[in-house]
Amino acid sequence: MMKSIILKNYLNSYKYIENPKKIEETVAECRRITEERAVLNRKRSNYLEFLSEVFRMNGLMILLGQMATLVMICLFIQFINDYPRLIPVCIPLFILVALPALFEAEISKMSEIELATRNSCAQLLLARLVIIGASDIICFTLLLIVELYCFHTGQGILNLILYVFVPYMACVTMILRLIRSGRRRLRNSAGTAVLTSIIFGMVALVIPGLYKASSVGIWLICFIIFGSFFIREMGYLISLAKEGKTYGFVD
Repeated sequence: MMKSIILKNYLNSYKYIENPKKIEETVAECRRITEERAVLNRKRSNYLEFLSEVFRMNGLMILLGQMATLVMICLFIQFINDYPRLIPVCIPLFILVALPALFEAEISKMSEIELATRNSCAQLLLARLVIIGASDIICFTLLLIVELYCFHTGQGILNLILYVFVPYMACVTMILRLIRSGRRRLRNSAGTAVLTSIIFGMVALVIPGLYKASSVGIWLICFIIFGSFFIREMGYLISLAKEGKTYGFVD
């Protein structure tokens, strides 16, 4: 094996000869390629095509998790007498099982690689939220059908809808704020979902009167309050997605 000192001598003895003509040719070729790519009319995928690509990557994981959660909740509420009070407790669990798909890049330690893709983090986050939201609506509809027609609950349909969407919008809004404001997004988001479930469980035990048909006005007020924050946060995310910007910090 050649000694390092001999190799260093060979490298030091190398004389670089500058060729101005070759340099000019290289610069001209780089300019030509850059100009061609700048004017090249490349067809970009529309939002539906982009959404289908994200669904192909994360859709199956999301749907399986949501359906499994729905089955577990339906089996659990069979053993509870006043089960409408459990609806707000169970709703954050749908969000909890969707977090691995939402933070897949963070779990795989590939957030920086995701930043280098042609779609911004806001666009990817919005697409995943659309898929999660669509699967949640399907699961919530099935849950309400089971409660109305299988368990013959005495609650009105408006009460049941409010029991579903008030905790859902509260939990999603807090998670979006956590994503936008700090690090350890997966851990904090999971803690938020669990904490939301615990809070509504404590409310169901301490104030059972809130789950009577006569208390629908209180739930409507909560729906308007959390709905306004939810719409505001989603509007901000959509505006960033249109501009191709990053939503929050990336670990």
